[in-house]
Amino acid sequence: MISTGAQWAAIGLLGWVAVYDARHFRIRNAEVLIMLALYVLAQGALLFPTFLGDLLAGGLLFGIGFVMWLLRGLGAGDVKLMLPLGMMLGVSGLLPFAVLLMVLSVLLYLLIVIARACRAERGLWGWFARRKTEGRIPYGVILALSAIPVIYIQSTLNI
Repeated sequence: MISTGAQWAAIGLLGWVAVYDARHFRIRNAEVLIMLALYVLAQGALLFPTFLGDLLAGGLLFGIGFVMWLLRGLGAGDVKLMLPLGMMLGVSGLLPFAVLLMVLSVLLYLLIVIARACRAERGLWGWFARRKTEGRIPYGVILALSAIPVIYIQSTLNI
C-alpha cells in the first residue's frame, strides 16, 4: 500500500533527521519538504480523508513551535519540521506524540544534568555535558524520536 510505504519512508527520514541534527544542529529545508511530500503521498493515496484534521494538527504544532522560537526556545529548523510532522501524525497522533515528547524531553534534561554533574568530557556523556555549556540542544532528535513510534503504530494499524 502506498500510504504505508510513505509512512515507513517518513520513519526512515525522521531517523536521518535525528542523526543529522545531533551532529550538525541543523534541519535542512529539503528534509522538511520531503516530509511534506511523504504526507501528500501517504494521504493522497487515500484521497485525503482527514486533511482538515491533519492541517489543524500541523498548524497547532507549528504555532506552538513558532512561539517557542520567538522565545528562543527552539531553532528555526525544529519549527519548520513541526508542520509536516503534525500533518503526518494527524489529530489522532497528537496525544501520544505529546506524551512521548514530554518524557523524552525530561529524559534528555536529566541526562544533561547527570553528565554535567559527573564532569564528563568524552564520548556520549561528554556530548550531553557540552549541551549545558554550549546551550545548544538538537531538539529535532527529540521530535523525531517522539514521532517515530506514533507513525509506526499508525502504519501497522492503518490509521
